[in-house]
Amino acid sequence: MNKLFIFGFTFLISSNLIAQKTISEPIKIIAGHSNDVVLVTQSAKGNYIATGSWDKNVLIYDSNFNQLKTLSGHTFPISALKFRSDGKLLASGSSDNSIIIWDSLWRNSRTLAGHQSKITAFCFDKSNKYLFSGSDDKTILVWDLKSGKMLRKIDIGQAITSIAQTNNPRFLFVASAGPQIRLYDLSNLTISKTFVGHGDIVNSIASSNNNKYILSGSNDKTARIWEIATGKEIRKLPVDCWKVTAVAFSNDSKYALTGCNDGSVKIWEVETGNLISQIEANGQYVMSAEFGLSQEKFYVAAMIKNSTAYGLRVWPSCIEDKKQTIEINTTDSTKTTNISEISPKVSSKAKTVNTSKK
Repeated sequence: MNKLFIFGFTFLISSNLIAQKTISEPIKIIAGHSNDVVLVTQSAKGNYIATGSWDKNVLIYDSNFNQLKTLSGHTFPISALKFRSDGKLLASGSSDNSIIIWDSLWRNSRTLAGHQSKITAFCFDKSNKYLFSGSDDKTILVWDLKSGKMLRKIDIGQAITSIAQTNNPRFLFVASAGPQIRLYDLSNLTISKTFVGHGDIVNSIASSNNNKYILSGSNDKTARIWEIATGKEIRKLPVDCWKVTAVAFSNDSKYALTGCNDGSVKIWEVETGNLISQIEANGQYVMSAEFGLSQEKFYVAAMIKNSTAYGLRVWPSCIEDKKQTIEINTTDSTKTTNISEISPKVSSKAKTVNTSKK
């Protein structure tokens, strides 16, 4: 009986790790760039997709992947890219240490200078008034989008790898060159919660639309799903690659995506941890990945080897589209974030706050 129980238990665990489907070819490769595509982001309505490349350009496509615009202005490769939730602004960052804000007509509406090293991460706040930017210079800067002024400089003490926010504008999730994820309370710029469990650097984090989970990918060969309310790890995804370099949730918050430096991508069911589908290791280095508006497909930006077929890869997820209503928790979503809520002591000059541990 004991042996049968152990065998059955082992089989159950192992079966969760067997992909229901292995995908061998992308649906299409979107041409336009002249070098590796390393970033992808889409507007909340899915009507625009933007890609950033080592060719220093950002390309804008419509939902049918027709190229609409080439955005040029950076002098070094693109290293961060994000649409604002209303789709009316796009932020691009570069190894040239600059940030460019592009308006809805894809014009350079403002260039923001303040970081001393490569821009690595962006997050627009939920009021659409502010932009958070992270950098290899170990700081996060808070920008007023109307004036273009830097309002805050938060010293994290480590190079920033990824940032994310939920519908509660008071908090910001930060991953840096270490194994922990920290939740910053922007009202007093203190660490409200620390997510502990990874054994190596966390490269990428994402928050779910239902505001329940944070997904993280690390150099420790795992991705982890955390419960925001408690800070507890609820699931460890055995991705089994050297570095998990990209993570994302589907819009309905039911599926998670993990991408690796070996080119593999896996789609997981959040509730069970079951592996739904995968792209096997193909020698490419996944830099960025994102589900489409429908979870039936996903986009992968990767450095490719032994080829000049540069472009965004569009892959089928093998998730059945059941056309269910997307669950979005609107708690605190109507709350307007003022810079006075980020810090009660506000002046017209940027304030530096050191939160790094001594």
